[in-house]
Amino acid sequence: MIPQRLRSNFAKERRPLLLGHPALALALVPVPMIRTGWAEFGAFMALFPFQAPPSIGLGILAAGVLFSFPLVPLFLAWSLPGAARSGLPRRSIGALCLLVATHPIRFYFEGAFHSIEIRAEAASLSEKYPVVWLIKHLDSPLLLGLVVWALLQHQTVRAHGKLWFQWALFVCVLCAAFAPFDTQFGFLFMPLFE
Repeated sequence: MIPQRLRSNFAKERRPLLLGHPALALALVPVPMIRTGWAEFGAFMALFPFQAPPSIGLGILAAGVLFSFPLVPLFLAWSLPGAARSGLPRRSIGALCLLVATHPIRFYFEGAFHSIEIRAEAASLSEKYPVVWLIKHLDSPLLLGLVVWALLQHQTVRAHGKLWFQWALFVCVLCAAFAPFDTQFGFLFMPLFE
């Protein structure tokens, strides 16, 4: 019975779906590092080693990957059950409703774990370079798109669409979860926006 079930789970028509889940799960790993600014800090330290060897920047990036890697099994555990069935699962709709309800609160807690001076610098950076603010808040239009998508196709969405929906939902959750730590984002790439 178990071999037959495994055989049906790994049938040829489901292989692209099964390969898509781990690929998108791995794509979630850099999101917390990008959102908090650690990715740009590590890349800057690795590419422009002024007072420290490049290995420190690479170590920062490796530590960020190690910290974020538990997202892979978490996403797989969330998205694989019932992946072949059409329609969005109730857990995804519930998580979306919870995220929409708490989204305005997120703006209040942005940079909450940093000093007032750093928050003021981050606010002036976002004011001077609106593209930094736009990148930091890309999850807001993404969340709005997910709400529209869920309203229009929550019963008819196919397996691949459901996978992308759940991945985008995870991105929104990560952006909301790391909002209190995001004041470092954009400081090292200011010359790119000038």
